[in-house]
Amino acid sequence: MAISQIDSPRELLQKLVQTGWQSWTTAPTSLLRFPLYNYQPRDKQTNFPVNYFLQPPSKKPAYGWCSWYHYGLDIDETKILDQARWISQNAKLQKLPLEYVLIDDGWTLWGDWLNEDRQKFPTGLKKTVQKINRLGLKAGIWLAPFLVDPQSKLAQNHPDWLVTKHGRLVEGLNLTPWDRYLPHHKWLLDIQNPQVQKYLYRTLDYLIKDCAVDLIKLDFLYAPSFDPHLSGTQADTFLRNYLSRIKKNYPAVYTVACGCPLVPAVGVVDSMRISFDTLIISPYLKFLKLPILSRWHLDKIVLPTLRRRLWTKKIWRVDPDVFMCQKSIGFTHQQLIKFQQIIKSGQGNIFLGDDLTQLPTQLLKRYLQPLFN
Repeated sequence: MAISQIDSPRELLQKLVQTGWQSWTTAPTSLLRFPLYNYQPRDKQTNFPVNYFLQPPSKKPAYGWCSWYHYGLDIDETKILDQARWISQNAKLQKLPLEYVLIDDGWTLWGDWLNEDRQKFPTGLKKTVQKINRLGLKAGIWLAPFLVDPQSKLAQNHPDWLVTKHGRLVEGLNLTPWDRYLPHHKWLLDIQNPQVQKYLYRTLDYLIKDCAVDLIKLDFLYAPSFDPHLSGTQADTFLRNYLSRIKKNYPAVYTVACGCPLVPAVGVVDSMRISFDTLIISPYLKFLKLPILSRWHLDKIVLPTLRRRLWTKKIWRVDPDVFMCQKSIGFTHQQLIKFQQIIKSGQGNIFLGDDLTQLPTQLLKRYLQPLFN
């Protein structure tokens, strides 16, 4: 039965807006509006036409392992294949029905999506995917399609593809109003440029057709909304058309949207991240080991946001980010059980983030196996 026969599209979309603007938004409104990317720019408000014929999600949820939280940017073919081999050899015995190995950030510089880092993947991304497939698993890939690293070949060879304002490159992350003074920049692609559009779609062809990935995780999809030359309607319309084209041209690939404005993605993605990152301490800073902060973040930010958006499983497969239970993180037993229960009630994606080759069997049985029961 179509969703529109149960809930009117207008009521459903209004309810969706009330949960927040994009994937990571933890509250629909805020006086501080921090981080900036959690809130749609005030001058970019849109009233989307309610003409969606909404269907329940048709693809089964994705179960897999993700490289981000354990390895961060420090990934390579050997590390990825070590996890894939463990899954191939142990997952069935351990009652973990994992299907995907997701290669997250670090496989190339942002923007250079046609050129994987050959020091990390010496045989090439396509060969790595083939090796994963030979182990009986499917490969997934992460990318932030609209953002560009200043050190990338794209930034150096095609500066005319980047958004500028008053002669200055426009920051795409939009963490704070002072991002231009921070050291880690990501420039914004000019999606109105026809050459940029060709590049965006050529990237998809390369990853999905040439490299044959089965899952694609699209991140930081809010970025065009911060293009000073676009209206909110233009940014949302482009994003919806981009996601619709993936759905039409690559119907078999499983799509996970992240950092994504929610309303424009309705009906055109298989899965949607519905909360902030599981860990507030990114892999860049994991040496800090602040378990108190990690526990606070899970209790006060992650779990409440997940609860508020679990109902959206009628629109797409919900993606609660990665589940981790290694002791160094600092989550308590009670927290892990709560997290486990929420993930199970969402009936959506389940991705693991620990080093499976080193995870004690006790933790695996106590926290991972029940996720899939």
